[in-house]
Amino acid sequence: MSVIDAIVLGIVQGLTEFFPVSSSGHLVMTESVLGLRIPGISFDIALHVATLLSVLMVYHRKILELFGGLLRRGERSTLPYVGKLVVATIPAGLVGVLFQDWFEARFDDPIFAGTMVLVTGSLVWSTRWGRREGAFALRELLPVVLAGAVAAIAGTWAPFLAVLAVQGGIMAFTRTTAPSAWHEPPGWGGAALMGIAQAVAILPGGSRSGSTVGNGLWRRIDPVAAAEFSFLMSVPAILGAAVLHIPDALAQQSTVGVAPMGAGVLAAASAGVLAIRFFVALLRKQNFHVFAYYCWLVGAAFVLFGG
Repeated sequence: MSVIDAIVLGIVQGLTEFFPVSSSGHLVMTESVLGLRIPGISFDIALHVATLLSVLMVYHRKILELFGGLLRRGERSTLPYVGKLVVATIPAGLVGVLFQDWFEARFDDPIFAGTMVLVTGSLVWSTRWGRREGAFALRELLPVVLAGAVAAIAGTWAPFLAVLAVQGGIMAFTRTTAPSAWHEPPGWGGAALMGIAQAVAILPGGSRSGSTVGNGLWRRIDPVAAAEFSFLMSVPAILGAAVLHIPDALAQQSTVGVAPMGAGVLAAASAGVLAIRFFVALLRKQNFHVFAYYCWLVGAAFVLFGG
């Protein structure tokens, strides 16, 4: 792998880790398009750790505040917020440990990843309804139907419908159990449901930020507060996944040189910072759903022409 390849993959990882467009799916698809087959998982771990650095750089004040308030009492205590982060981390941790081999096998199927990007687009699109009350027009379901039709043409309609049904069920339960008013930060129930959404998004083509922030919007959590909680959730999730894979990384000889590795990490960390700031700006303007168009376009192009 050349330095240019590493930079491209780093930028893709940094942007898509925080945009609701699926970082795992984009990495699988990008490697396929570039004709890369990277033995071992050292480079993948390095890119994920780089995106962890992005979160630490953007939210360093919040993280210091959380640590500083752990021993305080009353309203200044941050123990409840940290406890909610722990609760939100548990589902993904359990799924990652118990079903690690099954999930890793899915990463060998680029068409499956592209199909899940179509699901991600449909999930992100649903936040149009999650942030408002009342019924929606049936015509707003047309893009989701078209995404399903693309999956049917590609022969992957079964996983498309299955994962969409699971995500839809989570969103429906989230709304029916949500508080009546918009609020911040997430409550204990909201934190647990965002954690479940994060666990489902482990699938290649699933979006961690799309699932968690989308779930937060359905829960009537303030968009910026939902994004902050989502990105802070990613710290233990990414760190835990990296630690879990360290033995495998040490057992496998990395073929990626020092220069490409460093270039990829720097590119991922830099792109991650920009992605977080841009993502939060869009949330403030309530334009979260626009990412759905990109997901559908990329997912459709890949499953139809890129496999």
